Amino acid sequence: MTEGTPRVAERISTGIPGLDTVLHGGFRKARTYMLMGLPGSGKTIFANQVCFHHAKRHGGRVLYLTLLAESHTELVGNLSSLSYFDPTLLPNAITYLSAFTVLEQGGLDALAELIRKETKNHQATLLVLDGLVAAEEVAPSQQAIKKFIHGLQVVTGLMGCTTLILTTGRGQGLRAEHTMVDGLMLLRQRMFGARAVRELFVRKFRGSPYLLGKHSFDITQDGIIIYPRLETLAESGPPPGPPQDARCAFGIPGMDAMLTGGVAQGSTTILLGPSGSGKTLLGLNFLAEGARRGERVHYFAFYDSPERMVVQAAGIGLDLKPLIDRGDFEVSFRPPTENLLDKLGVQLLDIIRTRGVRRLFLDGYDALRRAAVRQSRVSRFLAALVNECRMRGVTLLYSVESVTAFGPEVAFPMKGISMVAENILFLRQVELDSRLRRFVTVLKLRNSPHDNALRELCISPKGMEVMGAFTDVEAMMTGVPRSTTWSEPRHPGGGRQEP
Repeated sequence: MTEGTPRVAERISTGIPGLDTVLHGGFRKARTYMLMGLPGSGKTIFANQVCFHHAKRHGGRVLYLTLLAESHTELVGNLSSLSYFDPTLLPNAITYLSAFTVLEQGGLDALAELIRKETKNHQATLLVLDGLVAAEEVAPSQQAIKKFIHGLQVVTGLMGCTTLILTTGRGQGLRAEHTMVDGLMLLRQRMFGARAVRELFVRKFRGSPYLLGKHSFDITQDGIIIYPRLETLAESGPPPGPPQDARCAFGIPGMDAMLTGGVAQGSTTILLGPSGSGKTLLGLNFLAEGARRGERVHYFAFYDSPERMVVQAAGIGLDLKPLIDRGDFEVSFRPPTENLLDKLGVQLLDIIRTRGVRRLFLDGYDALRRAAVRQSRVSRFLAALVNECRMRGVTLLYSVESVTAFGPEVAFPMKGISMVAENILFLRQVELDSRLRRFVTVLKLRNSPHDNALRELCISPKGMEVMGAFTDVEAMMTGVPRSTTWSEPRHPGGGRQEP
């Protein structure tokens, strides 16, 4: 290291997926951190996941010291069902020790001496103190607890031992001792109606940047998985401008002519329309055309399983199986149940950043909206996703189901739609001559000439095709069309098309 170069603190990875991302690399070595959360929030699983990772991956030695009345046999028994649990690490690499009796009989001074002695004897590189609330209950004053934590920091710091303190906080908010530690993390379980959502919040982390805000997490068979908010992870800054002639075609006769060759590479397009208007099939054609051109594409689905999607596409003469088999057409499916918006964001970023995808079809927006416990987040989430795609030259399509199938109302799904799409294609069905007929039109195609006519969209076993424009019918956008050739108001018998 040259003179004047700032010293970079050594990091210790936590082994909790997503947490090192939130903490910009993990814990800082020989620092003291506090984890707060009510009973059942996941503190014990969190701490032990860090312990087993530290022993297995870093070759470290762990001292897990508990101040609670729970027996170690019961604690280990509860952990044994988790995939990270490795009994071969006990008791040499990971040692569990109860200090409940020492604290009860000798108070904070006896506890401090025990920690100093056992940390040295075990040559611990990671210390977990589980149950600070018990120490707070026997402390004669707040000053005594502050003195105890300060002494703990001095001892473990000199030994190069990283410390993690677990506490409930007794529901009293921030206390003086919480301000003394190098980092403070909170685990919460919040209710939104009948739905429970777990969240991690880093309140402070000295000497390092970290991702602000609340981040969702799951407790799984593999332990805790944290999903950093997409808004904190996505690329920022102005996107690079793609060449003006770089277009992404749909491969549908008539459709690409309307769009002067297709949508711009790296742009985002909304497919807006009611159920049954052809949004999913249009998106699948877009992906298939990219795969045929040697691009890797991805179908991010909520409503149709891969098997149903392949059958549905085959019904219009679109054979996707060869494209899927050779790996150019990727499919991922998640049922529209209780998804976490941040979990979906992590999955989408992985697709965009690591898989070399050039075209992405997200089907659809309503599932994202239902995954968000705070509806105000959805537009910010989409804006971050769109900018990430722009920065990486990924052309994004996503379907949005309009509420009204027939009638005069055509509503956009969110405010500030210019932030989340450069292009909008509108699809709808109207009644003409006692038949339902589909049409498609371009509501918006940024910085590009396009055909603004309403053209019939035909879907048959032979495929999708965009036909001529309706010329003797008006008000089709309202869902209640009328003829322009009859003098008396009546329901039209049909619409003549121009080629």
